[in-house]
Amino acid sequence: MVCFATLPLTLSLVSSFCAWSQTFVLSFLPILLAVDTVASDYALPAIGARSGLAPIRLCPCRANNKKLYVATAYGNYVIELTESKAKLVKKDKSIPQVKDKDIDALVLSVNKSLDEKFARYNLEREQFIADSIDNAREQARLAAIEKARLDSIEKARKQGDLNRYRSMHNWHWLPIKYKPKDRYSYSDKTAELQCTLCDKKISSYSSVDSIYVVAINNDTIYSMESKGGELGLSYLEVHPYKIPSELKTSEKYLEHIEAYQDSLSSKPQYNAEFAKDFNSYCLVNFIEKLQKAAPYGYFNEWGWDDEFSTISFNFNYMNLNKRTIKYIDVYWKVTNGVGDVRKTGHFKGTGPLEQFESASWNWDYSSYYVAGDASNMEITKVIITYMNGQQQVLTGKQIKFN
Repeated sequence: MVCFATLPLTLSLVSSFCAWSQTFVLSFLPILLAVDTVASDYALPAIGARSGLAPIRLCPCRANNKKLYVATAYGNYVIELTESKAKLVKKDKSIPQVKDKDIDALVLSVNKSLDEKFARYNLEREQFIADSIDNAREQARLAAIEKARLDSIEKARKQGDLNRYRSMHNWHWLPIKYKPKDRYSYSDKTAELQCTLCDKKISSYSSVDSIYVVAINNDTIYSMESKGGELGLSYLEVHPYKIPSELKTSEKYLEHIEAYQDSLSSKPQYNAEFAKDFNSYCLVNFIEKLQKAAPYGYFNEWGWDDEFSTISFNFNYMNLNKRTIKYIDVYWKVTNGVGDVRKTGHFKGTGPLEQFESASWNWDYSSYYVAGDASNMEITKVIITYMNGQQQVLTGKQIKFN
């Protein structure tokens, strides 16, 4: 006997009987999507089944072996039932029957329907996939355009902020304040900087909010300051500072770095050795200019008083000459408001005073008395006696004051 069934929506079975046997089909449950299985209310042995669009090869009927043909939404199957299992469904009269001579045509018809169905499905699926790909590409294209638009707006906004910052700041002046993480701190704090070449230090308790920089390389700030000032002369000195961690997270510092990145990183030659050489050159050049301006030295400071009509006097002198000073005689005159001379005299300081050293002398009391209208003192001459006995007399513009 041969049987045929269609599942799952139209639950039906087609069967035919051999002259020597009878077959009954099981009552099948609906099949889940994309799962080619058959379920039954009856206990069945393991079933060998295959799915596909090609016609099913029919096995010969035997007296103790019945074939059940089953069509589902996703396949066409043949199931072999033993005699004992076939008897379990013997009384099921709802199963239609098909004659043996019609089974091949019916199988081919079902296969053709499945073939047409899956051909349509595949075409629809291919179109769906193609449409999905096109849609995804279009969405990606639109997303890229939108991202580019937003990036352009953000870039323009950021550039505007940087331009405004640049219009109000100088790239050389680097802010060095930061907001402490301590929740009890309400004001910005100065980052502590220590020069790697000398004892120059900017304390965290300092009120300094910015320093003059010439470059930033390899986590090092190269700051430059003017030193000296003697006789109106000065020289430059570079101080390398390692960037402290708290400064690296400071909003003001980062904003300045972003605004002036090109200028700050445009001097790759700056390093520790360069800073040493630069400082040495500037100092030597400064000393040469100082010696040219005052070859015999200069007064760092000086002062006088005539309290109780007695003249007191003090001065500090810097020796720039290679010879050591043994004595220094300072001659002066005191005048009143209209230039009348009220007193003249001199004070003698004793050394030794070597080159590039300074010393101070002070006379709280003296034997010089002046009238009450004395108001001005002028240094008129300086006689320097060196350790080798040589003397140098300075007058007029030769006498230098810092």
